[in-house]
Amino acid sequence: MLDRLRGKIRRARFAYAFAAGAAHAAGFAPLGWWPLSLFSLGVLFALWLRAQPAAAAGLGFAFGLGMFGVGTSWVYVSLHTFGGMPAPLAAVCVAVMTAAIALIPAAAGFLQAFISVKLSAKFAGGPTRAAAGGWRLGLLMPGVWVPLEWLRGWLLGGFPWLSLGYAMLDTPLAGFAPWGGVYLVGLLAAATVGAAAAVMHMRSPGNFIFTSVLAAGWLSGGAGWTDFAWTRPQGAPIRVAIVQNNVPLADKWTPAARDRIIADYLAQSAPYGNVDLVAWPEAAVGDYLDALDTDFYNQIAMHPADFVFGVLTRAENNGVRREFNSIAALRSPPSGARLEVYHKQHLVPFGEFVPQRKLFQPLLNYLHIPMADFARGPAPQSPLRAAGVNFAASICYEDAFPRLMRSQVPAAGALLNVSEDAWFGDSLAPHQRLQMARFRALESGRALVRASNNGLSAVINARGDLTAVAGQFVKTVLVAELQPRAGVTPYTAYGDRAALWLAAVMTLLGGVLIRRARR
Repeated sequence: MLDRLRGKIRRARFAYAFAAGAAHAAGFAPLGWWPLSLFSLGVLFALWLRAQPAAAAGLGFAFGLGMFGVGTSWVYVSLHTFGGMPAPLAAVCVAVMTAAIALIPAAAGFLQAFISVKLSAKFAGGPTRAAAGGWRLGLLMPGVWVPLEWLRGWLLGGFPWLSLGYAMLDTPLAGFAPWGGVYLVGLLAAATVGAAAAVMHMRSPGNFIFTSVLAAGWLSGGAGWTDFAWTRPQGAPIRVAIVQNNVPLADKWTPAARDRIIADYLAQSAPYGNVDLVAWPEAAVGDYLDALDTDFYNQIAMHPADFVFGVLTRAENNGVRREFNSIAALRSPPSGARLEVYHKQHLVPFGEFVPQRKLFQPLLNYLHIPMADFARGPAPQSPLRAAGVNFAASICYEDAFPRLMRSQVPAAGALLNVSEDAWFGDSLAPHQRLQMARFRALESGRALVRASNNGLSAVINARGDLTAVAGQFVKTVLVAELQPRAGVTPYTAYGDRAALWLAAVMTLLGGVLIRRARR
């Protein structure tokens, strides 16, 4: 009977881990319950503490299933509701994707347990084991967790959604974002969780005082850096008008609706002659740039402002034709008429290109997304110049990958992102994407213009705060002012190195202290 009870308790651990993962997703936008994210991660760390490597991997996998199953449930909406994929197949695809991504927290669980077991296999128990458990919670687990989050942003093209640092955007820890980006902020948050769990595990007044002082230092330090100006104003502020026309996807790629949609964008932009820049969203012009007639260019040329807009482009070289998802920046004659183009570098698998086309041809037959065969833009690319400002450009979910924009930022005065969030419907994704865009502004010390077709278009200042934001599923024009800036933050200069080096030090130090406790 006792063995059966122990078996039920062991099996219940995986249910607890799954529930903790599901709760973890609530710490991100739109709910933003960041204390729940910290608490749920603490639950996972506590479950890992008494698990052998294989069981720890299973617990991490269950946590990942809950976290991504809830937090990225919008993938089903994209595939089924707007991609036209049959519901059963869409559900299978989402399940497979969720399980694949959940292998990352599973790997974190296995790795921290494997290191600990190898270093502390001969512990006899008592204070020695308690001390080793404290170092494991406070150093080893956070030190392993964040580098694997970083790895998730690279593997197979990368999927950086729900990285812990994003949940800390509106906390004092966000002050460290210009130092080391989202992964440094996530590492400090995970270390705080681990330290708190270590105190509860060791039950030592001295450790409680030390951890409290350490956490207070991190929080006050982050709050102090929040007000530090890493970059400086460059030139005069500019006024931006973002045209959010809420065009239905069913109409957007219909040839018969093309002229009407373009005419509507021009009509919506015409009254705003007192702004410096007019921004339209991703693929606002549902045609190739070289197919637009002279009347289109004449109407833009007569407008006092410069324009940036999403459009399709194409090129042919040696008989090979390539098509791109692009942004065009068109300067008006008073500022020296000139057309510049940015081509999207990080394409969406199965949305904008098909990896291993022959292998996935049956799946491709179910996808009715027009953007399914784009070429990847060259890297690096220069910023787009409009309204007298160089803009570090990105298209749609490229702003989830800070490394893509870092090469443009030193020469840019602001950031620009054009998006099409209609693929996500009324789901979590648009809010999560706005949260990530705010982080890009904060870590680079640059204001960001975000033009979206169906909602949450925004102007974000250099501190990551929303200057103005448009609601979802409304047709409107958002007008706001932004200040171009110059200079670089440590993150712009060095990227994720600070987070990865600190994580490596924590992991190494945790291993040394665990081994020392064994002796």
